[in-house]
Order: sequence, then C-alpha cells, then structure tokens
Amino acid sequence: MDTGKDRFPLLRKILKAIGLPAEAIDDIVERILDWLSAKDEPSGGAPSLPFKLRDDFLSPAELSFYQVLVSVVRERAVICAKVNLADLFFVATGDHRKNRAIANRIDRKHVDFLLCDPKTMRPLVGIELGDKSHERVERKTRDELVDAVFTNAGLPLVRMPVKVGYVRAEVEQVLALHLHPGATSADMPERTMESRASVGTAEPNCPKCGSKMVLRTAKSGNNVGGQFWGFAAFPRCRSILLVTAFEKYNRLAING
Repeated sequence: MDTGKDRFPLLRKILKAIGLPAEAIDDIVERILDWLSAKDEPSGGAPSLPFKLRDDFLSPAELSFYQVLVSVVRERAVICAKVNLADLFFVATGDHRKNRAIANRIDRKHVDFLLCDPKTMRPLVGIELGDKSHERVERKTRDELVDAVFTNAGLPLVRMPVKVGYVRAEVEQVLALHLHPGATSADMPERTMESRASVGTAEPNCPKCGSKMVLRTAKSGNNVGGQFWGFAAFPRCRSILLVTAFEKYNRLAING
C-alpha cells in the first residue's frame, strides 16, 4: 500500500530544511495525498466510499491484555481502546496559530487503552503496550512526545511490555494506585518479581509456579523478626512478599 513515504521528495527536503521533524513531514504529505484523492472523486452523484470493516480492531496482543484488564478493573473504571490524543488534550498558549502548530504534533496519535471514572468518564490513566517496534528511533521519538504530553497535562501513563499472556495480579499491581485514588505507593507492594502475588486470598500464590506460599519469619537481615510469605521449596524458589505489604494491598483490592 502506498503510504506516501516516497512521494514528494523535493517537498520533503524543503520541509526538513526548515526544521520540521520527520513525523510532521509525514503528516503534511498524508494530508496532501488525502486532498488529491478527494479531488479525484467524480463530480455529481454519491461519492465512492469503498470502506470495509477491519478484521481485527485489536491486535491479538491487545485483545489478550484487554481481557485481563476487564477482570482487573471490574466496575472501578471504564475501558476505552485506541483513544485519539486530540480527543484527550488541547493546547492553550493564547496564540491560535501556535496552538494549531503544537496540536498538529499529536494529530493521528492514540493511546492503546484509557481508563476512565465510571461516573464522570474523567480519564484516570492511559496504558500503552510496547513491542519491539518501540525500539526504533522514530518510535522512541514518538513515545517521548506522548510521555511529555501526558506529563504536562497531569494524566498518568503506564507502559507495559507486550506478552503472549498476562498475569492478572501483575496488571492489578501496576494499576493499583490509579484504581485506588486515595492510596499511596506505601500501600502497595514493590513492583518486582519477588513481591508479585495473587490478590484476594488468605494465602498468596507463588508468582512463578502458582503454588501456595507459606508464612515465614525472617531470622536475619533488615526485616529480622518480621514475617513474610515465602515458597515452601525455599531456597529453590526465592519469591517473597512482606506480610504488611500484602495485607494492605489485599484490603484495598477487596474493599475497592
């Protein structure tokens, strides 16, 4: 499919010479192509609109994440997919031309998922899934721009790696602060593999093998005398979760 990447080379050189970034140049070329295609429509009668429904609105990875996300947020948030950034943010500089120029930078960009308050639909947090394509230079530039937009607007943005499958407890852990607005980071367990565990049970499950963890007492270290959840096969499996962190997080999940 012709994306316009090789079209208008002279125009591209001129736009690059005046300092426009590659993304802005691509947008300009795409707009010109859209305008030219509109001119080619036959005059009189109904315009030709050969649209067809895409086979996959969400990619397999996005669909897999969405299904876990539904079980995590439950009634606490509304899930919106592929939200255009222009529908989320606006520019306010006091200068109309400057507003338009800055707004053009996020035109045709979207966030993979957006969680909103179920009563007011006020955005709570954006979620971006990152695959290997995000390692490309142009994607890194795009991601930096999107990160800056969310930060400047005061809306959290969570980035999660694309996986074949997602663990519900891990997703809940990452989103816990945003689904419990009154909570603080001190109320949540550390976001490390050593502290991830299933939520909502009296005894957490091992994040690596799924087996029940057992209550232990630390005999050395900074937590000496303190209790923690550990795997029965320790030290073959070294997954641990501090009791205080688990109990606080568990209460939030149950009462949330």
